[in-house]
Amino acid sequence: MLIYRILFAVFALSIPVAALVVTARLIWCALQSLRTAHFKFAALSILAIACLAALFVAVGFVWLGYGVAHSKKDIWTDLRVVLITGLPFYGASFGLWRLAQYFQSTIRTHAAQRAAAAGAVPRR
Repeated sequence: MLIYRILFAVFALSIPVAALVVTARLIWCALQSLRTAHFKFAALSILAIACLAALFVAVGFVWLGYGVAHSKKDIWTDLRVVLITGLPFYGASFGLWRLAQYFQSTIRTHAAQRAAAAGAVPRR
């Protein structure tokens, strides 16, 4: 087996792993948002999970079609499939990861502001 076939297989296996990691981060963000009553962030996190799942299904259909195709497959066709599916998927995954990170930092900032405001009021 040629080395690029091994790298191609590793790349194919990395897509579901990346999807699971980003989905876990978005679920954690949605749970934190619900716990702190930021329902818009929770809804957007759930919508992001749905978008990531739809993109994963689309990538799966492309890879399935490529796998069952009876054409001559070489390094250039493999590279084309990686570019068509991998770049958009990893770009969207990175964007959704950063979105969850932004939501979580906003939630932490608001929680810290509420705690500071509650602690600043003198008690009688």
